[in-house]
Amino acid sequence: MIVKNTNRCFACGDANPIGLKLKFAPISNGVEAKFVPSELYEGFQNIIHGGIIATLLDEAIAWACRRFGVDAVTGELTVRYKKPLFTNTPVKIVGIVEQNKGKLLYGKAYIEDAYGTVIASATAKMVRANQ
Repeated sequence: MIVKNTNRCFACGDANPIGLKLKFAPISNGVEAKFVPSELYEGFQNIIHGGIIATLLDEAIAWACRRFGVDAVTGELTVRYKKPLFTNTPVKIVGIVEQNKGKLLYGKAYIEDAYGTVIASATAKMVRANQ
């Protein structure tokens, strides 16, 4: 499968007017981003929609793959919601590649608040693209 990057990506694209505009930076074993979700992404009042949380986690794992030179798409994503993510709350999103098995990469991600409390986590099977 051939994929092309675009600046209109909902999660990380600068040219998407309703996008999250995530900016990931490398860390030793993956990537991380800081994010403050606004009320534009809430499901219930003052609580961020679970689909947005899944998007944050998915994007972190995809960027962790890119950190190690691999463009990959999500084959399977399992999300564990632990606490509500409230609007206007600064969080850190971390993505890590745990295993690279050729066509498949296995990753994990988590979102934590300023106190280090994990709000949500995910595991994923990522499929290598552009082969």
